[in-house]
Amino acid sequence: MCDLEEFLFSCGHNTFRLKAYCHFARNDPNHQCFGVKQLRDSWAQGYECESCRMHRQQQLQGQMTAYAGQQGGQGKLLSAECP
Repeated sequence: MCDLEEFLFSCGHNTFRLKAYCHFARNDPNHQCFGVKQLRDSWAQGYECESCRMHRQQQLQGQMTAYAGQQGGQGKLLSAECP
């Protein structure tokens, strides 16, 4: 029975990580375990998972691009007028 630990993210997703191989998996060349997996620890994380963070970042970049397009490049005109 291999030991696992679980990470619970604030977005509602979770992930598992191998904590320790069981006796059979340690001796198998491919570390295959055909037994029951045991959850040893569960850790609450105070942040979103990597995929949710990437998705949120892409949304924000899209919003910033749309906002810059609506402004019509006014920032460039202001910088050109300054001495």
